[in-house]
Amino acid sequence: MAQDYEIRIKGHLDETWADWLSGLTIRHEANGESLLTGSLPDQAALHGLLNRLRDLGIELISVNPAGGAPVPVEDDDE
Repeated sequence: MAQDYEIRIKGHLDETWADWLSGLTIRHEANGESLLTGSLPDQAALHGLLNRLRDLGIELISVNPAGGAPVPVEDDDE
């Protein structure tokens, strides 16, 4: 079942990456973050997207189901 997500990342990601990021919408925030929003078909697609962000060296701030409570990302280095 498809789920809508809001994924917050550090930095402004160029909007040309949207197709490579499963067609998510990229919105630049005034605080220097980008908000990726859209629907993913399942958990496997979500994990694949998160792996792509990791491979690009993009810092992940949070991943939330749209309309849900924030779920902060824990830093493994701490």
